[in-house]
Amino acid sequence: MGVGIFYVLLNERGIIMSIKESTIHTRAVFHGEHHRLLLEKIWDEKLPKVAICMSNAGVTPSIYHMDYTTLFCINALSALGYGSCSIVNLFSKMTNKLNLTGNLSDLTCPENEEQIINVAKSCDIFLWSVGSIATTHKKITPYKDSLFRRLIPYKDKIHVIVDSTGREGLHPLSPSLRNKPWTIIPYRPEPLPADKKEVREDAVGGQDALASKQKKK
Repeated sequence: MGVGIFYVLLNERGIIMSIKESTIHTRAVFHGEHHRLLLEKIWDEKLPKVAICMSNAGVTPSIYHMDYTTLFCINALSALGYGSCSIVNLFSKMTNKLNLTGNLSDLTCPENEEQIINVAKSCDIFLWSVGSIATTHKKITPYKDSLFRRLIPYKDKIHVIVDSTGREGLHPLSPSLRNKPWTIIPYRPEPLPADKKEVREDAVGGQDALASKQKKK
């Protein structure tokens, strides 16, 4: 599946021609009619696997359709030496325009989070590429934090795409990345709310201990 073939032959005039052949295997997982949990493209099973988490599942006519996002992912990742791309999304509802004014539960399903965790387990690199949506819309923060707590066992796999200016966590359709080579670096997330609380408690505890020592003196 998905292995490239190269061979040389002579045409009727004795001219050498080289021919390259390969296939891209497509697999998609849906929940009901309106949610896509996974879109996977495999072109070489022997090479490292990438999972990429973006914002929302777009609307495509069929699994044979190749939108710009999928095309850019395949081009960039194959150029970096990867053999597959498993696309998951923060929100699984298939829509070309994400409406965040309503209830977020309408935009995803419990099975979607399970799918994200499953690809994180099986991949070699997990790209966090949701773009600015996770930082500009505070409504999303609790959902994102909950997901990242479940991703902690795979934190060493989590990476982001950076552009030439050093901006991180970009979506593949970002103008500074569109149809350009990718640079991938490890993700350095902000501490989760519980982690921040523990840091504050440690700091307070340290100050109390110091004050106690000063009093004894």
